[in-house]
Amino acid sequence: MGKIRFLIFFLIILLVLPVFLSSDEPPDHPGKQAKFSKFLKDKNLSDEAVVVLLATLPIFELRGAIPWAIHHYNMPWYKAYLLGVFGNFLPIPLILLILKYGLDLLSRIPFLKKFFEWLFARTRRKGALIQKYEALGLILFVMIPLPVTGAWTGSIAAYIFGIKFFPALLCILIGICLAGIIVTTLSMFGMWGALIAIIALLTLFILWLIKFIKALRATRNNEKGATE
Repeated sequence: MGKIRFLIFFLIILLVLPVFLSSDEPPDHPGKQAKFSKFLKDKNLSDEAVVVLLATLPIFELRGAIPWAIHHYNMPWYKAYLLGVFGNFLPIPLILLILKYGLDLLSRIPFLKKFFEWLFARTRRKGALIQKYEALGLILFVMIPLPVTGAWTGSIAAYIFGIKFFPALLCILIGICLAGIIVTTLSMFGMWGALIAIIALLTLFILWLIKFIKALRATRNNEKGATE
């Protein structure tokens, strides 16, 4: 039981790293990536394994892993994208499960309870988009590749705002895939390329949202007609 508690505590500490990395030096700073990449390469890991591991970590995620794969390892963009998305999504199911089942255990310890209350209050302030739009907001929150956003922080926000496990998992996966497109485009074509990618994605998303709202209204009208 002691080992399980230690493992849960260690993973929870990893969960809070994105919160503390929202200021000062960017989390995808090349110096950090170079040091960590060299450390992994010294362990005789392949370039692909290094990229996946970079993407799993909250201090990098795919916003750090994909550019590193393209510019440092000279990987094809599609390979960098797939590895980045895979690595970024890899820890998310475990994170959501720990948040659901592990926090109740750890919150019984008084000082940890106060710490989690502070952490969640801070995440709530950053997660206004999720609070307002729920699943849609979670996708957008994860999609925007900034230090204060991403899959790790999105997982915490999904737990805080009561989004269920499987919907949260799906929304985070969609957000990761969209973020991967933006970061890959930015890595290949610079700021203008990323801007075009963002506009294109938002346009497609808005068109889908309009279609969804129309379908929802039609369903409600049919239900009203059936009850009258």
